[in-house]
Amino acid sequence: MASNIVTALFRPDEFFGEQSKEEPALAVPLGIVFIYGILSAIAGYQMAALMAPMYDVALEGYGGVIAIFGAIGGFIGGIIVWIIASVVFYLISMAFHGEGSMKKVLEAVGYGMAPLIAALGIGIAYLAMVADQVVAPVIRDIMDPVAAEEAVEVFMNQPVMADFTLLQTFLSIVFMIWAANIWYYGIRHARKLTARDAGITVIIPVAIYLIIAIASYGVF
Repeated sequence: MASNIVTALFRPDEFFGEQSKEEPALAVPLGIVFIYGILSAIAGYQMAALMAPMYDVALEGYGGVIAIFGAIGGFIGGIIVWIIASVVFYLISMAFHGEGSMKKVLEAVGYGMAPLIAALGIGIAYLAMVADQVVAPVIRDIMDPVAAEEAVEVFMNQPVMADFTLLQTFLSIVFMIWAANIWYYGIRHARKLTARDAGITVIIPVAIYLIIAIASYGVF
């Protein structure tokens, strides 16, 4: 398992060229996606727990529930990322008359999510180190959407969270580019595409994601 992941990370063309000759094997990709989902759950719990004090006045005693829902949402979101990315790549590759099963695409996308695990892990570790510096403004009336929005804005704009957001944006860009390189070779071999068609298939959704990630930090 470890050797397969290392080869996929650093020699994706060689790895997926060999995999294309074999039947789809989802055990390792599922393991990668599961770890990604677990880390997404930890990240979701972490952020929800930091924001929970904002609702202490209106929802006293429900901070733990909010954090648990954050974890559940994070885990489900992590799994959905895998499925949506696979479906999008498959559908775009259909325009180029790609061949190969959906299982092969799921396999390739699963391997490509390995770098994203590192991005999550670094973000979780950083936020854990600075958590004691985070201040959560109290929302006294959760039925007032303006007050809630302003409180969230104050929370996210405090220096420690602004730094965290910048770090997350940087990590998202760097590791998504690495993932995209793996997906390029994975989709090319899984769907039997030309280099040009595989590039278009992967670049379009990844570019959209990167633009949104950068824009969310307020660059545009």
